Amino acid sequence: MLLGMAYAYPPQQAYAMRTTAPASLHVVAIFQYLGGLLMLGIAALFALAASEMTKQLGGRLGTYDASVTSAVAVVVAVFAGVGLIAIILGRKVQRGRNWARILLTVLNVLSLASVAWQAYSTSLLTVSTIVSAAFPALFLILLNTRAARSWCHHRTY
Repeated sequence: MLLGMAYAYPPQQAYAMRTTAPASLHVVAIFQYLGGLLMLGIAALFALAASEMTKQLGGRLGTYDASVTSAVAVVVAVFAGVGLIAIILGRKVQRGRNWARILLTVLNVLSLASVAWQAYSTSLLTVSTIVSAAFPALFLILLNTRAARSWCHHRTY
């Protein structure tokens, strides 16, 4: 009684499993990491400036001391939070999470829309407007390549 056929090698799968993301997602992830680190650096600079300002003023603001300190703390927390979220999104898209790819696509579309609105409202097309639109447009293209979609859906490309 034969239970199955014996093969000299295992049968091939329909999709070959990959161990790393495609280059397009690596580029997006690296820019996410750099942007997140930049935001964390800005948060650190705000915290450093706030501590120096507190040392220099030494309580001369009176009742405004606590409110200024808490306002700066909120700004530091927002910048640090955005930086951490950018780093996490970069890692998740690199690991092939489709929700992260979709979220980054939506954020880049919103960024392009805001640049287009700025260009429309000022009736002026400057070099800075073009540069501001170039990166989100590039990231939209890179996030929607066939390899990126395949990696995020099936871990193949």
